[in-house]
Amino acid sequence: MRISLGTSAIAAGLALAPAALAQAPLIHQVLPNDPQMALTMATVDLPPAGAGPVTTAGQAGHRHPAAVYAYVAKGAVLSRLGDEPERRYGAGEAWSETPLQPHYIVNASKTEPARLVVVLISKADTKTLTEALPKVKELAK
Repeated sequence: MRISLGTSAIAAGLALAPAALAQAPLIHQVLPNDPQMALTMATVDLPPAGAGPVTTAGQAGHRHPAAVYAYVAKGAVLSRLGDEPERRYGAGEAWSETPLQPHYIVNASKTEPARLVVVLISKADTKTLTEALPKVKELAK
C-alpha cells in the first residue's frame, strides 16, 4: 500500500518531503540486543520535481527522534542536514542523520523519480518517527 504524505500525515511514523510517498515499513522490530531500542526500515519514493524547485533552500524540512541511515536505491536527491551545504546523492550513495537533526530533501530530477531505503533506530516506545519543520527563508550565504 502506498500512502501520500503531507506535513501532517504519516505512514508508520515516517514523513519526509511533502510530496514523498512511503511504503509500509519493511521491518519494524525491537533490537534483540537492546529491548529499549527499535529498528524501522522503509522505502520512500520522491516523485520528480516537475515544475518545483530543485533545491532544498526555502523548503519545509523534518527531523527524526532517531538515528537515520538513508540509501539512494534509484534516481538522485538533494539533501541538506541543518545548516550544512546541500549535497547531491545518486543511486548507490548513502548518508546518516543524528537524532533531531533538521533535514531537507528534494528529488534532484524534474523528470525521474527517486527511491530511498531508510533505516531508523529509535527508542522502542517512540510513536512518531518524524517531526515536520516549517519552511525557512533563503539560507544566509
